[in-house]
Amino acid sequence: MADAEKTLRELLDQVLDDRGYTPREIEVKAIETGGANYTSVLFAINVSSPDRDDLKLFAKVVCVGDPLRVIMHIDYLYATERLVYNQLVRIYQEIEEEQQVATEHRYVFPKFYGCNAEYGKEAVIMEDLVASGYETFDRFKSLDWDHASVCMENIAKFHALSFAFEKYRPETFKEMTSNMVFEVNSTIEPDENMIALRKSMLENAVSVVKEEYKERIRNFAQTHAFWEKYNKPIGKPVISHGDYRTSNILFRKQDGRLQAIVVDYQTTHAGCPANDLMYFIFLGTDEEFRREHYERLLDHYHSSLEQALKRLAVDPSVYTREKLDSDMKEMLPYAVLLGVSVLPVVTVESNAAPKIEGDADVNNFSIKPNELFAKRFSGIVNDCVRWGAI
Repeated sequence: MADAEKTLRELLDQVLDDRGYTPREIEVKAIETGGANYTSVLFAINVSSPDRDDLKLFAKVVCVGDPLRVIMHIDYLYATERLVYNQLVRIYQEIEEEQQVATEHRYVFPKFYGCNAEYGKEAVIMEDLVASGYETFDRFKSLDWDHASVCMENIAKFHALSFAFEKYRPETFKEMTSNMVFEVNSTIEPDENMIALRKSMLENAVSVVKEEYKERIRNFAQTHAFWEKYNKPIGKPVISHGDYRTSNILFRKQDGRLQAIVVDYQTTHAGCPANDLMYFIFLGTDEEFRREHYERLLDHYHSSLEQALKRLAVDPSVYTREKLDSDMKEMLPYAVLLGVSVLPVVTVESNAAPKIEGDADVNNFSIKPNELFAKRFSGIVNDCVRWGAI
């Protein structure tokens, strides 16, 4: 923690000097994430300077120890986030400006202040959204319709901007997306520890489902790579968030309207819209919600996408409802793999969250299933069986 704060203060001095916050007083407070973050130490920062409004900032500083850096693809994660804030944000904002998209319809990124790219000291500083009234949704609860629908509107805007990027900057889009490959767990040959971890995660998941499904889940997961198929484009590439779940979305009510803003662009990649929808729906809702709202969610996403595309003067036929349905059907088995590999860290209690600092290794990610995981994963399996995905 001390090293992380030292790294942060060094970067803060550069950022604040550049913005003329001198003299200044800085208050730094570490933020407990309760198992919602695994790559970084998080900080809330208050900066006061004479004749200037106080500056409320948020920062994350890498905290992963060397044994896990390569396995967790820390270089890739932070490099991707720098690419988003340093290049993609500017391109998207230029396109919205050129197409005269009204302010209330624009996609909103957190305000970015600076970053450190030095190995072992990677850090990002941005605005403190909590200080602006945003708050996280309880990750232990299934989303309600109000929160889920605004998230569909938000990701639809994000995807629409990718289609607009391809239309208005085709060469830049092609160059950027050709390098935006989802690298997590896809470029490293698993060693004995990783193989053992995956087996343990699978058996933990299998242990909570109905007896009649155990062998089916075990055989399915063992014959499918965790990420290699489902994080690639299905047809033309679309820039996807890559980790679109409630832990990376903040909400606030303003003027009676619920707003959402997305953070953590470390896994943004050239994929397909269905990837983000799968993450969001199956990691943020339960079986009961999906029974009532699954098709309604897809309807709302696609109508929001069409509206966003029209505002950007992009032909809505670039991503038809038929294509969405086809992609979701092809992607549906991915829900089981997400349940095996990601759901455990979504549902883990804070006191059982994996430790990643110092000499921690992959074995820490073998999380014993709790009651919430059992309910959520069983629901995923029930849905996938009912829909004929597995």
